[in-house]
Amino acid sequence: MEDCVFCKIGSGEIQGLRICEDDEALAFMDISKDYDGHILVIPKKHYRYVTDCPEDVACKVWSMVQKISKHLIEDCGYDGADIMSANSPVSQSLPHFHVHIIPRKIGDRLGNPGEWPKPEGAEEDLRVMHERLKMI
Repeated sequence: MEDCVFCKIGSGEIQGLRICEDDEALAFMDISKDYDGHILVIPKKHYRYVTDCPEDVACKVWSMVQKISKHLIEDCGYDGADIMSANSPVSQSLPHFHVHIIPRKIGDRLGNPGEWPKPEGAEEDLRVMHERLKMI
């Protein structure tokens, strides 16, 4: 995509602080500085959503996420990593599939997804939700 900043980083047109890369995926530091060590992992080719991305490319992205997460814990002194990807026009900040990795330490006070406020309708019966979402 012509005006996509992530495509420009992936192609090398814009320099990013690269963490890891292979032929299909790239990890680099998020410049927003909202969390220490915030890393983004993207496919180098433009796909707006994970659902648009070919399975083999998506696997490379998620494999890189796993590799980096292990590195953060085993080599960098973190206790874990929060991993998130938005896949809708409602919440996606840039129109290029990407995964956020936020390194975490116990007691870092960044919050816990379990503490997020529940949206209206979130009290739907678990069995009803299961029936609606299951694929098997």
